[in-house]
Amino acid sequence: MSEQNPELAVSTETSETDTNVATTHPDSAPQAAVTPPASPRWRWGILVVNALLLGIGVAWVTIDPKVGRLQSYEFPEAIELETAAFKSSDRLKPVEKPEYEGSSYIAGRHYQYRDRNQPLDIEIRYVIDTEGGVDKFTREHEQIEGFEKSEDLIAQIKRTPETGHYALLQYQDRTYISACINPRGKTTASHSQYLVNQQLYDTVIERVGVWLLGRQRWRDDRCLWTIMYTPTGDDAEVSEDRLEAAWAEWVDHWQANFPAL
Repeated sequence: MSEQNPELAVSTETSETDTNVATTHPDSAPQAAVTPPASPRWRWGILVVNALLLGIGVAWVTIDPKVGRLQSYEFPEAIELETAAFKSSDRLKPVEKPEYEGSSYIAGRHYQYRDRNQPLDIEIRYVIDTEGGVDKFTREHEQIEGFEKSEDLIAQIKRTPETGHYALLQYQDRTYISACINPRGKTTASHSQYLVNQQLYDTVIERVGVWLLGRQRWRDDRCLWTIMYTPTGDDAEVSEDRLEAAWAEWVDHWQANFPAL
């Protein structure tokens, strides 16, 4: 169910304020003007030092590409879900293709579940330097990469207020959900959604301190790309409902356990 942003009705009230005009008695003596004290020189020194430190911090973060970047990560072997029973998991092989959105692959794992006697597969890959578009990610997936008529492979972009955007598609006998789980904010399915999420949650004043300390990058270009799939069966709506229920729980887990820098 899509969510519409309600328009904010702003009510402007104009209050009338009584203006009191002060009159000067002709016999009263004129008051001498008060000159404010000069600002101490040491305050200017502090401002100069802060400006220098800020410049050094910006230069360091900009020049050093390793600032705020995790070099290694391993996914846990098991992640329990209430919507499905965990069965097993295996480490995924790295994807090294130029079409892979230019992203740098850190780690990946394939989790297998059972949901009401139906298999549920969840693959998650930790990538950095990404542009966030899951369309190319999805086309490179081993279940779909042999599809020649790519123009006919159309995903439906859906959104929920709790999780965010995700791509829902059906191919052959499976139903898929594909999206990026971001370090902050909501999930995204396209490059433009990914950039908007960065602007809303990354480039904010609250993160200036950790950015200057080198703990995080100003634009956190990481993503937990997830693709989950299950047999479509006789009723596509039933398989979609099962996937979406598992997806909501999966997103909740990783928003609380996103890999730390």
